[in-house]
Parts: sequence; C-alpha cells; structure tokens
Amino acid sequence: MSKKIIVNKFGGGILKKELIPIIAKRLKEQLNKGYSPLVVVSAMPGVTDSLVSFLKKLKEKPLKRDGVTSLTVNYIIELKKIHSVIIADMEFNKEWRNEIHIELEKLFFELEKDLNTTLSDTKLEDKIISYGEKLSATILSFYFNLKGIDAQRLLAEEIPIITDDNFKNANIDWQTSEKNINQKLSNFKKVPIIAGFTGITNNGVTTTLGRGGTDTTACFVGSAIKAYKIILWKDVGGVLSTDPKIVSKAKIIKAISYQEAEESGKIIHEKAISYVKIFKTPIEISSISNPKLTTQIKEIKNIKKGTKIISSKKNLTLFLITDENIKTNEQLLIVSSVFAKYKVEMILVSNTRHSLQIVADNNNGLLDKVFEEIEGKISKIKSIKVNMIFLVGKFDINDVNKFNDLLIKLETKLQISAFLYENCTRLEAVVETNKIDEVIKVLYKKFIK
Repeated sequence: MSKKIIVNKFGGGILKKELIPIIAKRLKEQLNKGYSPLVVVSAMPGVTDSLVSFLKKLKEKPLKRDGVTSLTVNYIIELKKIHSVIIADMEFNKEWRNEIHIELEKLFFELEKDLNTTLSDTKLEDKIISYGEKLSATILSFYFNLKGIDAQRLLAEEIPIITDDNFKNANIDWQTSEKNINQKLSNFKKVPIIAGFTGITNNGVTTTLGRGGTDTTACFVGSAIKAYKIILWKDVGGVLSTDPKIVSKAKIIKAISYQEAEESGKIIHEKAISYVKIFKTPIEISSISNPKLTTQIKEIKNIKKGTKIISSKKNLTLFLITDENIKTNEQLLIVSSVFAKYKVEMILVSNTRHSLQIVADNNNGLLDKVFEEIEGKISKIKSIKVNMIFLVGKFDINDVNKFNDLLIKLETKLQISAFLYENCTRLEAVVETNKIDEVIKVLYKKFIK
C-alpha cells in the first residue's frame, strides 16, 4: 500500500440501499487520486441491537437445552433473511450471490454454535455481538469487488487487534496491536475491509470495544499505520453547533481541535480520540452524499475564544451523599469500588465540605444495584434524576459567570454549576429541569452568534 493511506469508517447509519453505491464511488475517487483506501465497517442497520436483544432474551428465560436450540434456530433464520434482503438490493448475479451465501453460511454456523453455548460461557457474549460487523465486512468486500475495487475482508482477530479482558468495553494493547497491523498490511495488495468494534485477548477470546467501537477501530488503525487521514463518513454533513432539531439554524463547524472534540463527548468517543492524538492523525467527519460538508478534527495551536458547540446528555442520575460520619475521601473510595464492581461509568465527581456528588449513566442497566450496595454502606444518600448541559469552545471567567447566571435565571434547578480551569474548553452544568431543549435555545442565542 502507498504511504498516503486514507482510513474510511462506514457506520450502520449509512449502510443503506441508497447509499452503499455512493460508498463505492467515494473509494474509487480515492483510488483514482492515487490514495490507498482502507475501510472499517460497522454492522448493517439494526443487526447489533438484534443480537444484543436476543442474548438478553436467552438470559431472561430459564430454558432447557432444547428450548435454547429451538429459539436459536429460528433466530438464525430471521438473521439470514435480513442479510438476504440486503444482498438482493445489490446488483449481484446468481453466481455472485451463491458465493456470498457460502461465506455467510460459515459465519451463521459459528454464530449458531456460539449462541447454543453462551449460557454456559458468558465470555462468548462479546463474540456473538461482533458477528454483525463480520457479516457486514463479508458482504461489502464482495460488493466492492463487483464494483471493480479489489477488496478483501479482514477480521480484527486475524490481524490480531489485541485487547484486555474488559468485556463489552475492551481497551486495545497499543504496542502489540500496532506491530501486528503494520505487519499484516505490509504485503496486503488489496483494499482491506476491516470489521470494526472488535478485538481479541491474548487468550484468544473475542472482545468488543464499547460505545463508538467502530470509530475506535478506525482511529486506532489510522494512527498505528500513520495514515494520511481518517474519514468518518456520515449521512449528514460534518459537526453541527447544536442539535438541528432544537435550533434549525445550527451550522457546520469547519474545524475543531482534538481537545474540543474530546470535550464535546458526542462527536467521537474519547477512546478513539486518544489514538489519533499520538501521531496527530487528522480526522474528517464528512457527508457521504456531499463530501464538501465536512468538519476537520486536528491540532489547533491557537483556539479562538468563544463557543462552538452546545449539547446535552439526558437521563442521568445524581448521587448526593451527605454522611458526615464518613470522611469524603473514604466515601469516594467506597463509592468508586462499587461503581467499578458493576462497571458503571461515573461521568462527573464533585465535592464540597459537606457532600459528595456523583453523576452516573445507566448504560448497562446496573445503576439500581450500585445504589442499593452504596446505601448499605453509607446511610445518607439519595438519587436525583438530572441532565447535563455542555458548552465547548474556549472560555474565561466571564463566560462561566454568564453561563451559571443564565441557568439560575431559567430556573433549571442547578445542582452542579460550571467552573473555570486552565485552558478551559468545556463548561458543564448539572440541572434538574426536563426542559433541556428550551434551555439550549436560549443558550444558543447568548453564546453562538
């Protein structure tokens, strides 16, 4: 492969009948300009959610072996139908379709076997969820070849991308995996179609990389091979200053720094950003239909003062601890150990002389268990349903005061106010109000011109 490699990430949101031909067109454009494209793909739309839901169904029902086998057989039939429809929408002739189905049958056979084993081996759950990306990479590698792009599927386990054993949110072993992928691609003559979101432990157990996992794969690969750039293709163009459903005049931001992207939270997962920062690999977030609608994420030495992005995070829980019989540092030790036990993320930790405040997300559904266990160890604790509001840009003390004052004026029941820190690029506040959209509209008028 040439030195100017472009890593292209295609998520499930654009793997649609009407957009897949445009994906092939973008790759051909890169080839015609002398670049070497590399592709990282997500599962087809809805497939990952389907796999997660079926696993949950298996665990919830106390089934005998025959019952599991019967459910699994029926589920595999449904999954085959979903992918058969996707293949039928493409331009394959009968011979090509037969070849694709032969390859997919191998994956479906393995998936059925793993599903029948998962109740006795929970470590297989990540592997099962990862089949969506494997099926997608297989279909797309055939499709790109049909369109004249010499492509080949490459699974993360074949590279291999080595991770720790933090299942469902694994971390890549950079040193080992960087060496592995450079070695794997050194004599690779075709366009690699890498199944994203996936890794493997040193013991050979498949893992998944957590939220934004395909972005994480793309950014790891791009950084490890010192790519010319990484493009995260979307069905909409670039990064917007806020949610256009809330503010219709939201505008595309031309460029933001790695730090601003990291602080925004919603643009790209912090795990993915951490890899591109190593070699300052540029990222573009671009519209698949109109690549001119793009946002660059790169190193910016002199960030201009002002707000670039306003966003929110809803449906959070604030744990308020006011037990004066236990020192704050001891409270934090107790609480953090419980959160770690249930692998629940602490989004924000704040403390005063008389209280400890922790904002948490309930992504894995175990927050109630966390609360129950902490309540058994600390007597004075309560939980409050809250939301968070963020401003991303470059700020001074006047911005902080204006932000906090406005939230108080809007009667948001401000629980944790924003504060200034060195090189401040993010203001965040925790509020109890549910009228977040209305608050964002007011903030937009005040902070974004």
